[in-house]
Amino acid sequence: MKYILALVLSTASPLLFAQYKPEDFKAALLETKDGAMIVYNGEKNAFTVRIVAASVTPATEPNFLRINNNLFQSTIIPFQEELDFKTLTPEQQKELLTGYKNYEKEYIEEQLKSKLIDKEEFLIINKKVFKYWAFNMPSGNESVKQQLYLITICYDHMLVLNAPVVKNRSESTIKGILVDIAHTLQLYNGKTLDLERLSKELKK
Repeated sequence: MKYILALVLSTASPLLFAQYKPEDFKAALLETKDGAMIVYNGEKNAFTVRIVAASVTPATEPNFLRINNNLFQSTIIPFQEELDFKTLTPEQQKELLTGYKNYEKEYIEEQLKSKLIDKEEFLIINKKVFKYWAFNMPSGNESVKQQLYLITICYDHMLVLNAPVVKNRSESTIKGILVDIAHTLQLYNGKTLDLERLSKELKK
């Protein structure tokens, strides 16, 4: 199987300034013998994450997958400010990730008409800086208790891994799923991937 994922791209982040044209990445979902791989193929570069699970299927919810019946979303958000993304220091990455989180928090609070109770931390996963952000859903939401995010920088895009915590799940379980996926992140500098060949290799 191969699915092309629709991407939700933010165009209103405070990080974006219209002069810079970011690399155009296309997403594909490929079946593997132990789950699935999401491939982001650009014009010059590529990156992938793997999902190891008994079941990975497109969800009925737009832009989401179901991983063993847990909802999951992988989104890329383009920068439109030209930076030297190859030489960003850990502190610069943290500043950019925090800027994105602050924007999203403000936007979500406006949409929910409620102040968020949240927490955040930085994680280093395979020598790469990730921001973990979790917030409680307002009271009255019967099905979803929390929203969890794990965010990092891949070339001139933010990679945003997101999953809700429903009432019969725990934060630690869903966070573990996001962290496990983050551990599989692979960057292909100066290289794009042949999806047909890769799809065959992943099923061996």
